[in-house]
Amino acid sequence: MPETKKGVARIPVPPRNRTVASEPISKETVGAEERLTPAAPSGGARMLLSDRAAKPDPLTVPLIGLLLAFSVISLILQMLIAFS
Repeated sequence: MPETKKGVARIPVPPRNRTVASEPISKETVGAEERLTPAAPSGGARMLLSDRAAKPDPLTVPLIGLLLAFSVISLILQMLIAFS
């Protein structure tokens, strides 16, 4: 006799307490020393905060592979010379 399938288990979860922001930050609430001056260099900050991902160098992986290959070959040759 086949067993009857049970329904999905439901766990009651209380609603989250949402915090309301006290007041939005505007230019008037920011102090004069915190404002960005027009002469301040902001190119680096814009590059760091940009959404586009940095493209990796396409030669990094092949060069690391070649380095490892030559290291292994060098190790094998040293072992052959040492134990011959």
